[in-house]
Amino acid sequence: MKPNLFKYSMLTVGIVTAMGAAHAATSVSYNQEQAFTVKNIATATYNVTGNPAEQKAESNEVTINVTETGAFSLLATGGASPTDDINENIKINPQTGATVDFTHTLANKGNVTDTYTINLANEAGDNFNYNIANSTITYQKLDANGAPVGSPVTIANGGNIQLAPGQSATIIVNAAADTNTSRVIGNTGILDVTATSAYLTGKGQTATATNTDTAVTVTPIYAITKSAQTNLGTKVIDLNNDNAYVDYTITVQNQGTANGTAVTIEDALPNGLVAIKSGEPNYLAPTTTGGSSNVTPVISADGKKITVTGQDIAQGNTITIKFRAKKAAGATTSSNFVNYAVVKDDTDGDGIFDLVDSSGDANDTATSENNYEDPTKPTIGKDNNTAATVTAQEQTRAITISPGLDKEVALQSTANGYTYVIKNEGSNITEADAKGEVLFTVKPVTDITQITTTQVFVDTNNNGVLDTGETVLTANAQGEYDLNDAITAGLAPGQSVNIGVLVDTNGSGSNNGKDSDIGKSEIITVKVLPKTVVDGTPAPTDDISTTSTTTMQGIDLFKFQAAADCGTAPSTITNWVNSEVIAKAGQCAYYRLEATNTFSNKSVTNIALTDTLVDKLTYQSDFSSKTSNNSPVATSNISGQIIRGTFGTLVGKEVGTIYFSAKISQAGATVTP
Repeated sequence: MKPNLFKYSMLTVGIVTAMGAAHAATSVSYNQEQAFTVKNIATATYNVTGNPAEQKAESNEVTINVTETGAFSLLATGGASPTDDINENIKINPQTGATVDFTHTLANKGNVTDTYTINLANEAGDNFNYNIANSTITYQKLDANGAPVGSPVTIANGGNIQLAPGQSATIIVNAAADTNTSRVIGNTGILDVTATSAYLTGKGQTATATNTDTAVTVTPIYAITKSAQTNLGTKVIDLNNDNAYVDYTITVQNQGTANGTAVTIEDALPNGLVAIKSGEPNYLAPTTTGGSSNVTPVISADGKKITVTGQDIAQGNTITIKFRAKKAAGATTSSNFVNYAVVKDDTDGDGIFDLVDSSGDANDTATSENNYEDPTKPTIGKDNNTAATVTAQEQTRAITISPGLDKEVALQSTANGYTYVIKNEGSNITEADAKGEVLFTVKPVTDITQITTTQVFVDTNNNGVLDTGETVLTANAQGEYDLNDAITAGLAPGQSVNIGVLVDTNGSGSNNGKDSDIGKSEIITVKVLPKTVVDGTPAPTDDISTTSTTTMQGIDLFKFQAAADCGTAPSTITNWVNSEVIAKAGQCAYYRLEATNTFSNKSVTNIALTDTLVDKLTYQSDFSSKTSNNSPVATSNISGQIIRGTFGTLVGKEVGTIYFSAKISQAGATVTP
């Protein structure tokens, strides 16, 4: 506010002058002390009937002492108060060259007609200046009763307004913002408006009153936030899925100081996307909500642009626009899937969009922004497009399992470990990150009682052993294991998990009246079962399985016999049998014990073959042995009727043979040795 010497910028002064009256002879003199004096002598002319000569008469002199007053006020009438000299924060449009009207009232408070010079001047320290040359001053005279006197008159800066005593003038200063100064919301420009009295100036008195006019830039400011979510619940669109789509949500909030009227919102889709139109699969009608009157978005004929036209957005109001898009024909992962929402507003109603704002700001290189936002207040009108960035993938599901191993194990064994590697060989999909997505089974092809699968576990270190801390898995009622229990975070592409299986055996090696379990086997099948659609991609239909065979092996022992004359070399006997034989009196019973290591490539050690002779037989001290693969022959240990031969090692598939004989003690008797 400018300081004033007088209340309401009213300037007054007492001046001495002369004043005349019609039909009177007036003598005007100036006396500064007595103000001004008016002296009048009245005169008259007349005719007397019958006398043509004009007659004259003169009155006595009368004197009137009068004080002449020069006084006026200049009041700003557009601000918070109509009786001060300030026009406060009058709104101006942000466009370059916009104008603003400041109103004032100039009143002649004196008793003399006065002429006032009106001047405009920019103040320093504000945000923008006014173009004084392009600004105009229009006034309308009013009489003492407020009735118009004449028509409005427009003058330029420095023009004059003449007012008679009691008259006033309503002044409208149409101030034009400087076209060379860019403005943003909240910018202010201060203009001084002065009126200078010619009368008071001529008397050497204080003659100028000043009003301060402040315009503040008002405009809508739009905070645009855009987000996307695909049918996968993420921001990933699967180009291998014809039913994939993207749901876009755009919110536009007017955080400015003026209402937005007839606003246009556009979203031009990139070459990787196209809007889903009515009648197409997965169509969802686009909507606008949140406004006092909502305009339905329109999808262009080619599906490449979504437009809302003529939408009002009041101060503080937020509207929400939703629409759905899909991959464009021929789209690949190298296509563009980034798009922005653009808001356009004609802030001054001249039919030209001057406010242009993009949700991508500087990242949207295709849009030239002019958003009138104040860079010192970055939170006002903040735009955000980060949640709308869609990534394209060509998703495939492929799960593999490593080939199973076949094992030969002992007849009596525990915790024979098998490890299977289940791997995600697909692309862009994480498998088994939720329960029920991928299951697997461990089942025998033909179940035999001697071989049992005892535990299934996560073989973290891939050693086939259930170590402390490793997770044991439990099957459901259908005998299915959930891969998510093995790796709760799931298998990202290229990742794998080791599944361990432990097998016990409980076989018999007896050939006494039955076949031993040597060589018996059980095949287990480990089968991976993808169960559900994951991230929009159906489960693979391939057979994802492998098998492992557990075969029981060991020493298969058979006993052969023959009857021959005592002293016969066992190597010459050819009639070995494992059935009954008939011996003659005085002959010997010859025995061959044959131990076969049935393992393919596993050695067996400390193979002790023992035969206990009945009392009717007398050992003949002719123990001998051989091996089929050059392993050391057996050592003998004879103790009474117990004949024992021990092989230190028999390699895989090697046969160790022991020979000996015993004399039958009852001559002539038929004996089964």
